[in-house]
Amino acid sequence: MGAKLTVMENRSKDDIEIRVWVPPARPDRFHSIIRIEANGGWKEVNSKNFIHADATILDEDERVSSTMLMMFVDGVYTGYYFLLTDLAKYAKVICNRNEEGIFVVQGIKPTFNFCRFK
Repeated sequence: MGAKLTVMENRSKDDIEIRVWVPPARPDRFHSIIRIEANGGWKEVNSKNFIHADATILDEDERVSSTMLMMFVDGVYTGYYFLLTDLAKYAKVICNRNEEGIFVVQGIKPTFNFCRFK
């Protein structure tokens, strides 16, 4: 089966970073960083690219090891993170700020319409 792709779209007015972190590494040791520009910037995320060399992938019913994608705005951790298996469930993830200025992450589940009944 092919790799799972997800589009990460940044609708906020601030640039965001998604840092790939693999516990028990120190919080300042990241496997990689994805930067997404403000005001509609987007990146296509391939989940296979974020599997750390030490990570283990189990069956679909099991969880991937604790590789996490942690979200930062202006260098500050937002409190949001995804595990790889969670990210693969979404066709698109929208990052935005609400009226109170709180960072909001919304996932859109993929839909598959292979045929239509009349």
